[in-house]
Amino acid sequence: MRKREIPAYMTVEASFIIPLTIVCFIIIIFFTFFLYDHMVVYQSCYLSALRGSQLKNTTDDAVEEYVRGELKKLQDNLIYQPDTDNDVRVGPLGITVRSGLNMKNKVYRFDLYREKDISGQREVSVNRIDPVDYIRNAQRFR
Repeated sequence: MRKREIPAYMTVEASFIIPLTIVCFIIIIFFTFFLYDHMVVYQSCYLSALRGSQLKNTTDDAVEEYVRGELKKLQDNLIYQPDTDNDVRVGPLGITVRSGLNMKNKVYRFDLYREKDISGQREVSVNRIDPVDYIRNAQRFR
């Protein structure tokens, strides 16, 4: 029986390539989670503004309080649980919700990176008055 040997250069190449590919996959997964959180923040801003726009016969302060409560409930399910700076503005014609996403250095108590904080901002505006209903009601009074 002859003993087969594998050339050593394959082992050396694999020792350089495999760690690089694993690190690349980890970085891609990390930033995918970060983008997911950005989309969740955007969707929570939109949903809270949309739900607030459906309140018709209430004051602006009551609508603002309701939108802030809905936004807090919707943003409790983020993966990294970042600090969010929420700003809600309610006017007679629309609701604007701005939410800043500030990821700190800790992700579930693990240090992932040593650089500056990763941050972003999302803003959504929703009409408080439905244009179609407004025109239909205005035509009734002619």
